[in-house]
Amino acid sequence: MKPFLDNIANRLISKYPKDMDSLIIVLPSKRAELFFKNYLSHKIKSPVFLPKFYTIEEFLEKLSGLHIIDNLSLHFKLYDAYIQHSDQQKRNFDEFLNWSHILLHDFNDIERNLVNAEELFTNLRDVKDLENWGVDDWSLSEDKISSLQHDYINFYESIYTWYKTFNQSLLSEGLAYQGLAYRKATENVSEHIHNKIWFVGLNALTKAEQKIINHYKELDVARVFWDADNFYYDNMLHEAGSFLRLQRKKWHEIDFKGVGDYFSSNKDTFQVISCPKNISQAKVVGEVLSSYNKKDIISNNTAVVLADESLLFPVLNNLPSDVHKLNVTMGSPLIHTSLFAFLEVILTMQINAKEYNKNGFYYKDIIAVIEHPYCIRFLGRDSCQEFKKHIIDRNIVFVSNKDVNHFFNIHNHSNHFLNLWNDTLEAILCLDSLIYNLRKFLVKKKSTIESEILVNFTSHISTLKDIILGINYKIKLVTFKKVIKQLFSNEIIPFQGEPLNGVQLMGILETRTLDFKNVIMLSVNEGILPKGRISNSFIPYDMRKYF
Repeated sequence: MKPFLDNIANRLISKYPKDMDSLIIVLPSKRAELFFKNYLSHKIKSPVFLPKFYTIEEFLEKLSGLHIIDNLSLHFKLYDAYIQHSDQQKRNFDEFLNWSHILLHDFNDIERNLVNAEELFTNLRDVKDLENWGVDDWSLSEDKISSLQHDYINFYESIYTWYKTFNQSLLSEGLAYQGLAYRKATENVSEHIHNKIWFVGLNALTKAEQKIINHYKELDVARVFWDADNFYYDNMLHEAGSFLRLQRKKWHEIDFKGVGDYFSSNKDTFQVISCPKNISQAKVVGEVLSSYNKKDIISNNTAVVLADESLLFPVLNNLPSDVHKLNVTMGSPLIHTSLFAFLEVILTMQINAKEYNKNGFYYKDIIAVIEHPYCIRFLGRDSCQEFKKHIIDRNIVFVSNKDVNHFFNIHNHSNHFLNLWNDTLEAILCLDSLIYNLRKFLVKKKSTIESEILVNFTSHISTLKDIILGINYKIKLVTFKKVIKQLFSNEIIPFQGEPLNGVQLMGILETRTLDFKNVIMLSVNEGILPKGRISNSFIPYDMRKYF
């Protein structure tokens, strides 16, 4: 079987042997770009300028002329739009965080699919009106509905106002979330003239992506190639081929030579291994990798695909010793890391100290902090054990600054997390300093998982510090903890390994356009593959389907 990207590389060489630098190639992911360049390098016999490569997200961001900002900043900017059009009593940032991520997700979907937002939100308001209409009332007049019903309807009535204010605020600064960048890209596409563009290996296109490809197709500068198989592509009852069949109907003039017939031939081996728990899956991966020949391990012939991306750390910790090189381009949520757990116990300790108001830390909270591996590494195992013994032997319930200072110098800037904090600003400056000082223990000459996590955390804490210094409202310590927990749960650590050497470790989306000799897939379980449907949206299903 010849890899899909290898076929595209052959086509590129035959069509543009010397002047391929005028071409743009748009791929689903960075990993696909890396592999494509590798295939090209083996076919080029003399020096040439390569085409310009983009992922589909990068290409649309470039067309939009906007900069897509991080998820953390988006929540604060959306809150600014919210408080401009809300009653004073509703300006609680803590409560706002409970539903803001759902609203951002809906805005993203609306923009990427080029929906008329005013029409959608007007319909949504009418739907919520009807939901609150009681048969006994026979009326929707203001004096017939309760204050709770009024607030409920007013919420849905206000969403469009928040949407407009939020978008205008971002655009005025040249910023965007992904959906907004996609819509602006469709508006600006006629201003960008390109010689030739190849769209390679895309599948489920949003309406914004379809419109852009269609625009270049009409100018006769676009070529589209799909990585597909006749097994599901020609079978009208197979839902996996539905997007491709729709696109074949829409762009009937496109050649579909890339569609293969790989599923018709039997695989050398196909093995299903049942495992009782997640950790046992990770251990089995190690055993399976050990059974492969060394050449397949050293080269990029073997892929480990994680349908459940939370298995990243268990898999990394159970790799066999003969796997010396690894390419990891998937991300892992920051919230699942040991460093996040350390910050969480520190914040809990500080919040409870403020709540109890005893001018000291509750003994259970401070013991949880000093028993954490990061704190032990930071302050020393012996000191932490002596301090714990001191608390237990003297039966201390609330540990004062004097008790702490007897063992650790809390006036030392690096140990300031063991001092009582007065406000959120002091908290963030302390966490910033703490993470900075952890570098001497975690960052080595050779990159490690811990150092990657720390660098990513440093970046996010720094961003959060800039945001909090720039806002004109105060955030309580308990809200600050909720901000970190809720917003960091959506942030990932983008690991990077040896690009084209060793085992390739990836999530499902990373597999697009790629082919391997050996594939190990984890968590092939119902609810994970395919993913269970969780409808976190303010827009009902029937309205989503219509729009």
